[in-house]
Amino acid sequence: MGMGFIVSAAMEAAFRGSANYAGGLGVLETDKFYAAGRIGLPYILIVPFYPKGYVDYNVADRAKLVEVVNRHSFEFLSNLRHVKSISVKGSQGKLIAEADIYEYSFGSAKALLYRITRPLHIASLFEYLYRHHIDECTYYITAAAVASEIVKLIGNISIVDVQESHLALLLYMLPKSIRRRFITHTPGPWGHPRLCRSEAESLLDLSLPNVKTMTEAAMENADEVYTVSHKHSEITKKLFPKYADKIKYVTNGIDLERWRRIKEDPGSSEALMKLRLSFKEQLKSLISATSGKNIGDRLVVAWTRRIVKYKRPYFVERLVLEEDLRDRIFLVVAGKPHIWDHWGKDMAERFIRASRELDNIYFHSTYDTTIAYYLISGSDLLLFTPFPGWEASGTSHMKAMVNGVPVLSSKDGSSLELIQDNINGWLFGLDINEFIDIDRDARAQEIDELEYDDMVKKLVKIVNIYENDRDLYNSVSYNAYKTSIPFADINRVLKQYYPQYFSSP
Repeated sequence: MGMGFIVSAAMEAAFRGSANYAGGLGVLETDKFYAAGRIGLPYILIVPFYPKGYVDYNVADRAKLVEVVNRHSFEFLSNLRHVKSISVKGSQGKLIAEADIYEYSFGSAKALLYRITRPLHIASLFEYLYRHHIDECTYYITAAAVASEIVKLIGNISIVDVQESHLALLLYMLPKSIRRRFITHTPGPWGHPRLCRSEAESLLDLSLPNVKTMTEAAMENADEVYTVSHKHSEITKKLFPKYADKIKYVTNGIDLERWRRIKEDPGSSEALMKLRLSFKEQLKSLISATSGKNIGDRLVVAWTRRIVKYKRPYFVERLVLEEDLRDRIFLVVAGKPHIWDHWGKDMAERFIRASRELDNIYFHSTYDTTIAYYLISGSDLLLFTPFPGWEASGTSHMKAMVNGVPVLSSKDGSSLELIQDNINGWLFGLDINEFIDIDRDARAQEIDELEYDDMVKKLVKIVNIYENDRDLYNSVSYNAYKTSIPFADINRVLKQYYPQYFSSP
């Protein structure tokens, strides 16, 4: 392909067997990484190495979550090759950080992971993923400075894609000869932290714009700005109208090799369902062995996400007690809250108690990509429930559909581009094209009530189809499989981001 390197800089990455990620962004970055390596792209991913990963939990007595170390597998660690140690300095030679750089390779792609070793107070900010609230500015400055130093070591770079605004400062530290792009992955407020202007200018000898957020600073200096779905682009243009003309979108995808269990079209809905039945039997065995529960012939409904307020896990909590459904569906729930998210931890503990007391719900607290693979593909229906306007894209619905599992989704993220109501899945609720503050806007509760009622109506309809018209259910499942694969394929995403690296048809 004879062109310069493609570099993606991110703050998390879900390599196989690693604990180096919190959620969707980390999975997306490694899906791109593995696919790029498989097809021969000159692709480099720059990301921190967090020795203690993100967070993991055990369940103690009284249904309390107890933190345990989120360990990297030996297989992952044994595939890291130490490249060199670097010392990164700022203005007037002041030490910013010392770091060890490790290489993780797959095909033509390689990841350069940096482990901060000194100063110790800065190394502690990178010990765990996303626990930098005690000193956010130092975290952002250090990440940008170390990534910039690694970029210098690479050479012959054509494109640098900066993922999320945590790395906005990197865009000001790259040579103008490199095409610099910014990709935002969330409309939520945590994706737009304040700009550490004076601290960064002093330590990095930069000149930064007079804006409030890291996102605005990134948009100001990037050559191009991308969002990750069509709806996300429309929401982002309203949140940041000054940069509306600069904003484009490439909808996220998934690595089919990693997530699709049915590798070839089985040719008919009947053949598809035979394969899916074997996946469901595996899931039944997993649930029976770990909880003693018997699913029977009930419709298995999965909700597998990060446990955070905007994804509305409380919809599932209410659903468990719905009189018209409680004996007809079995809910499989999995997810982790952030260690400092008290709302999310309380929600997870309520799921634990419900799972102990009720026979129609199973909750898995140690959620990871391996668990996701089996829970999603073994279910009969995936629930995708984000509050409209808050989900940038989402990919769990893609992981379901490419395995022939239909989805019942709120009208948000990329589901609007993929799901055709009553044909390859189902949609519920309102298509809201503004960003509503779910903590402060009184409309949020009204929207929740309306959307929950609509979701239940749609779910009753789906259960009736499953119980009384299995041919129709099978047809929707087969349509989900066939229609989702071209759209969800991460190779489509790579071609849209890097068309110049692909030969013309």
